[in-house]
Amino acid sequence: MNNDNFGFKNQMDDIAPEAPVIDIKKEKSVFSRLGFGLALYTLISFAVALIIQIVVLIVSRDFYETMIFRNALSPVALYLFALPVLLLVIGRIKGEAPIKRRMSVGEWLLILLISFGLMYIGAYMGNFVMDTLSSIVGYDYGNALDSLIDYDKLWITAIFVVIVAPIGEELVFRKLIIDRTKKYGAFVSIFFSALVFGLMHGNFYQFFYAFAVGLVFGYVYYNTGKIYLSIGLHAAVNFIGSILTAYLSRGLENSAIMTDVEMTNEEATVAVLNSIGPLFAFFIFFSVVIAAMVCAILIPIVFRKKIKHSLKSSELGLTVKQTWPIVFANCGVIVMLVVYGLEFILNLIPA
Repeated sequence: MNNDNFGFKNQMDDIAPEAPVIDIKKEKSVFSRLGFGLALYTLISFAVALIIQIVVLIVSRDFYETMIFRNALSPVALYLFALPVLLLVIGRIKGEAPIKRRMSVGEWLLILLISFGLMYIGAYMGNFVMDTLSSIVGYDYGNALDSLIDYDKLWITAIFVVIVAPIGEELVFRKLIIDRTKKYGAFVSIFFSALVFGLMHGNFYQFFYAFAVGLVFGYVYYNTGKIYLSIGLHAAVNFIGSILTAYLSRGLENSAIMTDVEMTNEEATVAVLNSIGPLFAFFIFFSVVIAAMVCAILIPIVFRKKIKHSLKSSELGLTVKQTWPIVFANCGVIVMLVVYGLEFILNLIPA
């Protein structure tokens, strides 16, 4: 007989550790406030952009048609007018940045390669969806992003697409959102951030690749706590996807062999020699795109255990399945999804 407990099993052995008490209503209110804030962020930016366009169109049609105005319109509406409202609405939500961890240059470059591949996989998916819708509706939808690129003034696009957009979007969709949702676990926080980022673009052309790279950017920020790393990834992806692609495309378009078929033998020879550079550059770029898409699929599969291990669980002791109702079954997020849905619908209405 055990003299310590007189032959009886210690009753404390049968008592499970007390589970944390979760106030579901309170946790839902966090996402509800986030949802309302993001809905207002979108609505205010849309309204302000519309007002600015009307005013500028009345005052100076020439300025309205410039590339500077087209590229600056969205950032001005978003960051000067809509962002202060978003900060005011979500200001009461307690935020905490992820713990800072080191990431090597090699790891960052590998993640950039994956992001590059995902961008093109997502872009092809978006083009497929829009081409399908075009054939069904009988209307040729154009990618709005093309109107922001001026081949003769790529530096204008570069300022806004490679500098302004990555900084602003990473601070909003990674820093603000993940800091306020990381306690619900890495998967939920990163997924919600990427979903909102994809939906914010308002069209299927950009949704799939924005969502895909948003997952990667969120993963990097969540696991390093360093927003400048995701900003750098975002800037590099935007540069490759817009500026470099436009530059190479322009080189091919300017190639004499592609633009003039009525040539003498001597002119054709010169044209071929002049076309070697652009064609070789395009071949190298296309090869890198294919390799990046393969890596974007295979690398996450090969390192799936390591990736899964790095995804921290909920600090509240909730499973991912238990967290989804908290994330989506609330008024704010529902309103946000309705607003984004209407934006998608508006962009699908033939002009």
